[in-house]
Amino acid sequence: MRARHPMHGIALPGAFMPEAEESSVIKLSEMALTSALKAGLTFSKLGLNLRLTVNIPVNALEKMRVEEIVRSHRPIASKWAGLIIDVPEEQIVTDLALASDLAKRLERCNVRLAIDDFGRGTSSLARLGEMPFHELKLDRSFVADCGSDKVNAPLCKTVIDLAHNYGRVAVAMGIEKAADAMALVSMGCDYGQGFLLGQPMPEERFISLLRQRAGANGRELATADK
Repeated sequence: MRARHPMHGIALPGAFMPEAEESSVIKLSEMALTSALKAGLTFSKLGLNLRLTVNIPVNALEKMRVEEIVRSHRPIASKWAGLIIDVPEEQIVTDLALASDLAKRLERCNVRLAIDDFGRGTSSLARLGEMPFHELKLDRSFVADCGSDKVNAPLCKTVIDLAHNYGRVAVAMGIEKAADAMALVSMGCDYGQGFLLGQPMPEERFISLLRQRAGANGRELATADK
């Protein structure tokens, strides 16, 4: 989430989310979910079947009308890629029964959970097999300098192997250096996110970049009629 302040410009989540009331967090989460689904619909019209990700806390997810929102706004395409919802690791560990129930409920509408910032919790490794997740997202503190750091490199490799051992996908967060990206590829990491790969940007700018890339490869994207 970003907020536009009339005097201070763009405010990042840390400036307004910590003190937000639960009702406001739920409303913001519903807006984020709807926005992601609408963006997915636009990409679908362009001929792109992208799986988008939304960050939502468990307490909000439990009270939201996720299935109804998804049915109302998801692309009609039969091969819709679905949606990933990032949930903080500590919230999954705290209530595994609730997390499992949510995962089963959401999977019926092609929405899956990812464990966000994995590695911060001390008990997470021991209970990983109990956690209902589709993706395991390596905490950025592990990813930083993993191409050269003798501590972070084996930590990243261990987490990536853990994800694969459970038949899940490994995602590295906070990639900012090419050397780290290359190291993660050699470790077998499936996906990555970070400023090295792309800065936060409006949807229109992202579509423009997609068109440029398609043009460079001799292809054209379809036109999305809104």
